[in-house]
Amino acid sequence: MSRRISQGVLVVGSIGVLINIVDAIGTGHLEPHHAFAALVALGAGGELLKERRPRAAKALYALASVLLVVAGSVAGYRAWASLFRGATYDWLDLALGVLVVLYVAVGAGQLLAHLSRRASKSRRNADMLSE
Repeated sequence: MSRRISQGVLVVGSIGVLINIVDAIGTGHLEPHHAFAALVALGAGGELLKERRPRAAKALYALASVLLVVAGSVAGYRAWASLFRGATYDWLDLALGVLVVLYVAVGAGQLLAHLSRRASKSRRNADMLSE
């Protein structure tokens, strides 16, 4: 993504965060969908910092991932609980719950693959040293 687009996305995400803060204050409670403007802003910030400060960019990406999982889990849980009770529910929140489960599963699979490669590489290095 170009720098100019990332800057525009950061501005739009920041405006969305401010709007969601005002909305949360006005309604008196925070909803899971209020987190998504922050996700946009964090992603754009990570993109802007990727070249100059890669560690800070990784931290922003990690924070965005945690925020996504928490907000998506809350929204998905509420929707699925309403579905099973027979109450009204939002299809978008149901889908979001499923997508968060898939996101976590893919992340866990990537982590296990990385750890497996690292362990096999470590075993190969140990075998080479023992010979």
